[in-house]
Amino acid sequence: MPRGVVAIVGTTGVGKSELGVQLAKALHGEVINGDSMQVYKGLDVITNKMPVEEREGIPHHLMDFLEPHQEYRVTEFTCDAIKIIKEVHSRDRVPIIVGGTHYYIQSLLWKNSLIKSYDDECDNGSEDDGILNAETDILYKRLQEVDPVMANKWHWNDRRKIRRSLQIYLQTGKRHSDWIKEQHQPDEKASSLRFPLTCIFWLYADPKVLDQRLDNRVDKMIKMGLFEELKYLRNKVENVIKLKMLCYALCNNDDSNFWFVWVGYKEFEAYLNALEETPYLDDKVIDAIKESNIEAMKSATRRYSRKQIRWIRNKLLLKCQESNLNDADTDCISKVRVYLLNTTSLEKWNQDVRDVAITIVKEFLDKGTGPDPKSLSPEAKELLDPAIDTNTFDNLKAWTKYQCDICKIFNDNSPVVINGLSNWNQHLQSKWHRSNVKLKKEMNMNWSGQFPPWFKEKKKKS
Repeated sequence: MPRGVVAIVGTTGVGKSELGVQLAKALHGEVINGDSMQVYKGLDVITNKMPVEEREGIPHHLMDFLEPHQEYRVTEFTCDAIKIIKEVHSRDRVPIIVGGTHYYIQSLLWKNSLIKSYDDECDNGSEDDGILNAETDILYKRLQEVDPVMANKWHWNDRRKIRRSLQIYLQTGKRHSDWIKEQHQPDEKASSLRFPLTCIFWLYADPKVLDQRLDNRVDKMIKMGLFEELKYLRNKVENVIKLKMLCYALCNNDDSNFWFVWVGYKEFEAYLNALEETPYLDDKVIDAIKESNIEAMKSATRRYSRKQIRWIRNKLLLKCQESNLNDADTDCISKVRVYLLNTTSLEKWNQDVRDVAITIVKEFLDKGTGPDPKSLSPEAKELLDPAIDTNTFDNLKAWTKYQCDICKIFNDNSPVVINGLSNWNQHLQSKWHRSNVKLKKEMNMNWSGQFPPWFKEKKKKS
């Protein structure tokens, strides 16, 4: 087969890992992890790593090799993955990239997916040890001065993204927002597909079915020891502030699965703190906080799955379309195709997912041909057209933040910030928000408007 690659993308909970193993068995392939969180050790439940015994002896690369405190940037992932792909090709095997961190995967498949000054740069380089290592609030104020457009885009506590935008400005002399504006100009959209033949499978499930599947998975994670992993992560760092900085440092642009750890930790932090403050709270209140936190994690996971779909439609599909159009104009032999496979019915997995994927990828890698991607299903016909890119310069300028003061109370007094009017309206209708409104009323009734001492103490510290 030609030296192409296969990538499996999609939201959390759609079976990417399972298909990766099945394709590897059929194609004499090896799996390369494309999930920014599964690179870390000791977080198997939170990251939903496929158990070793279910991998059926298939090699899995870039998995379980870093400690939670270590930073792993997208540039490092790209360089490591390219090296492994070359090694897999040298063994006449097929590299299969599997993961939901679509920013990682897109940066690997295309050379010009990163900011130009960083693309294909594999060494860490020297960094300004002054402003870039300052406190997050100082970084944010500085970013507001030099690039107010990106400052408005990011949450003021999101250290990784703030620092990244500021670093781009300091090291290139050009604002991050200007880079984005230029990259959306026609002459900047030339294809630079790294591998001659790239076959991408997008695993998709009906949102209503997927929501229930994700809720059930959170319940299963709790039974499998989620709280023990959270306590491990909590104790791994000396204090909560340091942990938050760690999580943000590990967080990657718009589509990082370490975001899931961050949300998981943050949403349960109030419950873990309540357990430590038992002299002030009775069991009924602790249980209420726990249930609220569980619902918050489920809600966050569902929102994240929507975010992953938006990335695929806004970014990945658009990039594929641009590549194929540009390559057609230049008689380039490179080709990338995206096939949507419907995983709504797990009972029909072998028929609708596994067998279809094996047939398609064999023909594509052997001959560079295959069925029309839109012909596979009604969902494929509807969804395989790129959506509007929400990260254009004009959209960045119009970005609006909203803050929920009610949910802040049950979020360890940390700000709950929602980006965009659509997300804000969804938040107001979410079970988490509505349950917090109800819980706040109950707390006001029980304590005459006075919250427990641990809430007061947290508020004082903040």
